[in-house]
Amino acid sequence: MFTLTSNELDNALAAINHHGYSTMLPYPPEWEVVVSNWPAIRAIIEKIDLDTYEPFKLMRVFAPKSRANIRVMHMLHPQDLLIYTALVLIVKNDIEANRVPVKSKRVYSYRTDILKPQVLYGAKGSYEAYRNQLNAKAENDRVKFIAIADIADFFPRIYQHRLENVIESVATSQRTRDVARVLVRKLIGNLMGRNSYGIPVGPYASRLLGEAILIDVDATLQSQGVNFVRWVDDYNIFCKTEYEAQSVLFSLGEWLFSNHGLTLQSAKTKILPIDTYKNEYLFHHDAQLTGRDAVVNMLRNFMTGYEGDEEVEDPNEDEVQEALAVLQGIDVKGILESSLADTTLVDYEAVVYALTKLPRIPGVQPELKREVLDLIIDNAELLYPVAEQIAKYVLSFTDLTRSEQKRIAAKLLRPLKSKRNPPPPYYAMWILHIFASSSDWNHAKDIVALYSASTSEVIKRHAALAIHSSGNRSEAVAIKDEYVGASPLLRLAILFASRKLGGDERKHWKLANGISGGIEKLV
Repeated sequence: MFTLTSNELDNALAAINHHGYSTMLPYPPEWEVVVSNWPAIRAIIEKIDLDTYEPFKLMRVFAPKSRANIRVMHMLHPQDLLIYTALVLIVKNDIEANRVPVKSKRVYSYRTDILKPQVLYGAKGSYEAYRNQLNAKAENDRVKFIAIADIADFFPRIYQHRLENVIESVATSQRTRDVARVLVRKLIGNLMGRNSYGIPVGPYASRLLGEAILIDVDATLQSQGVNFVRWVDDYNIFCKTEYEAQSVLFSLGEWLFSNHGLTLQSAKTKILPIDTYKNEYLFHHDAQLTGRDAVVNMLRNFMTGYEGDEEVEDPNEDEVQEALAVLQGIDVKGILESSLADTTLVDYEAVVYALTKLPRIPGVQPELKREVLDLIIDNAELLYPVAEQIAKYVLSFTDLTRSEQKRIAAKLLRPLKSKRNPPPPYYAMWILHIFASSSDWNHAKDIVALYSASTSEVIKRHAALAIHSSGNRSEAVAIKDEYVGASPLLRLAILFASRKLGGDERKHWKLANGISGGIEKLV
């Protein structure tokens, strides 16, 4: 028998609040129910014997990685996410203690602070430190070639038995050894449909399990004197000769396959001359933005006038920041327009940068933000892989008029209504998330029609959540009868939508359908 303690569950709740619910997926309203009713929900989970527990069926979402490739994401039921996170938190310190040390400056992804039991890993500054180390190593005169290696389908291909062995081998207590059995053999095995490979993709706790799998790979490379730097499943290997780069790649590929059943992704695994690597891989879009010094010099020249011989004070900081906001906003818009210029080869990395950067530029012109909004909505069918960034950019506006919202909503829904070439459910999910964010977006009748026409439980779930936000009783009545045959996460969404029913009507409906589950009863 294995049960979680109150303290372990409190740590899991805090960790999810800190990191988020799941990467690349919208924040679920169920989590607010968990937080608001935590003592009651914790008491339910404390009683579960995880040796015999059957988790809820997870929801699979296939997210486009590019215009021609996809990745699978997994959304866990809130109860299962709490259990999963709690178990990983128990083993996180033992995993960290066996990784290549931070001071070696080899592995930068998801390093754990052993003094923080409620945090899975530290994220602040780690990716920047990784990029800085790549730049530093690339400047070494002895480095002539770079071998770049990317593990293909890393999380979905992790061999569970190997993961269980790793956790057992690093364990320093019986509690951790028991977690190896309960976490991998029981929970993950059941979540993944009793397959022998794969871990959930999306939960932040999975990132530490990925790092655990690569402990022996990193240690082997270091023992062989390989000059490498890693971030998650991306290896950068700095070599003196092309032959050395080739030799290391062969050895790495052989070790991964022989010990883990993993392979390197052929399209992303390359050997590059150092100059090509610098130009193509160390490039950062921030370098394209107008810098502060350039703005100061521009303002100085403007204040000096045509004579150029007057003594002029430096422009004040407010003037500098105002000009910087205008010019950097124009720069970002230019990056976005350039990335969309070739419709057959959209630069999605540049699009993500532009949509993330622009709302963060203080003082950026509202007109320019709206021009970018129109640009992405008009090109939505080219931008399915960046649906998350589109949705978050739309939601960054707090001053849209009702007429603007109506126009934007109509454009956003148009692709979703297409019967000939409908967008992937991942895109529809994020667009529907906009409508679920506020009743101001309305269009409940269109959303009910999408719910009824779709066979995707991903679309149905997020349509139901949008109905909860902006629908009325008639829309709730239209979907409530699907509750019994729905998957667990769709059931939760239908429960939210059912709040639009009358009080007595909803109470009777819940009794008639035998609503069970601690969280379900509280929704």
